[in-house]
Amino acid sequence: MTPAFTPPKPPYASYSGVGKLMPSDYWTYFKAMQRNPLEIWGEHHFSIRLAPFRFLGRSSLILNDPDAIHHCFVSNAANYGMNPLRQAVLRPFLRDGLLTAEGDIWRTARKAVSPVFTPRKVNGFAPQIRSVCETTVDRLAARDGETISVSDLMVELTLDVLMETLFSGDDALDKARFTQGICDLLEISGVPHLFDLAHFPGWIPRIGQGKSRKVIKDLRQQVGDVAAARRAAPSPEAAGRTPDFLDLLLGAGLDDTAVIDNLLTFLAAGHETTARSLAWTLYLLSRDPASLARLEAEIDGADLAGAEPSDWSRLLPFTEAVLKESLRLYPSAPMLARTSKEWDLVTGLPVPGGTDVLVSTWLLHRQRDIWEHPDEFRPDRFLGEAAGRIPKDAYLPFGLGPRVCIGARFAMMEMVIVMACLASRLRLDFAGERDPVPVMRITLQPDTDMPMTIRRR
Repeated sequence: MTPAFTPPKPPYASYSGVGKLMPSDYWTYFKAMQRNPLEIWGEHHFSIRLAPFRFLGRSSLILNDPDAIHHCFVSNAANYGMNPLRQAVLRPFLRDGLLTAEGDIWRTARKAVSPVFTPRKVNGFAPQIRSVCETTVDRLAARDGETISVSDLMVELTLDVLMETLFSGDDALDKARFTQGICDLLEISGVPHLFDLAHFPGWIPRIGQGKSRKVIKDLRQQVGDVAAARRAAPSPEAAGRTPDFLDLLLGAGLDDTAVIDNLLTFLAAGHETTARSLAWTLYLLSRDPASLARLEAEIDGADLAGAEPSDWSRLLPFTEAVLKESLRLYPSAPMLARTSKEWDLVTGLPVPGGTDVLVSTWLLHRQRDIWEHPDEFRPDRFLGEAAGRIPKDAYLPFGLGPRVCIGARFAMMEMVIVMACLASRLRLDFAGERDPVPVMRITLQPDTDMPMTIRRR
């Protein structure tokens, strides 16, 4: 039997103990956070369910226990607000977008965009997604034998999908300029500032963030121009089209700033996370010939031409399992963080108000007592009886609770369609000099390029 592929991962951190940090541990932590936040975890973190500790005078709690996670993020979610460190990273860019807003602002935005993501509406986007994918495959097929950056390809493809589905093919956005801005921002501001890690007050200037402010200003200007152009255009009824995501935002009573906040949130998060997930999936398949052959055989044997693309997931269970396993190994949201408002009892553990509650899906998805062979690429764990044995809330690629990713269904359907269109005609062979290691820059990015050679099947 061929052994399963084990992709490389960052090194473990070495701490002096568990629960109480020594001065040397702070140095280890701060260095790892600046280099790659995935490196803050020691080997012991992958084998513990609950880990309370004190950090610079603040109470913190690492959760790897599904029951405790459910309590904090679902049953008693009202007691757990957005974490200050998470907000320090995201709010300068997204302001009061759906990912960062709280209270009435969040509820208003969620209500405004929910009609776009009903199951019926999402299924209706499937033919457009397929059309965009087939156009991309046609273009790639003409480049047989060439080596490309699969990360760049997926970023371009997923942004094309968003523009076609949620923005009615609107070409007001300069996609190359926008994607470059997102890449620049993630590189500059993708990890917390040292002052935020040390819990310095917000009024103290963050040294070195001048460049990020320029990038943010340009990105907000870009999406502001898109919104302004749509406001000046004929109404959906006059244009003879169904209202799309942008129309709903503009018609929801949100002011211009709120429209920009949410437009930027969906354009940035909606394509960046999906693009990274697809790139990691293609990399994993290229390093596991048995899984690749099985996926290709499933796609070749399915009657995709005779089925609606929204139904392809049902016809392609192994393909979907491959994507789920990729999301387990490389979760789109590698950190879920909240802060308790009042005292609580979490699976018997007292949690004071003001405690930072941390769920690292990177840790959770690799817990030794939850997952068999947790570091290996094994898509079969998401099929049949094996899938039924996965504990509830042990697998959280899209979060959970009231703030679960509103676009989760859209993203999974999109990824299945992308994989089916690509693998039916092409094979992408990894051509890098070494395997990439994930680096956390809000999303999980490869520490080196992921070149792949296009082969016609």
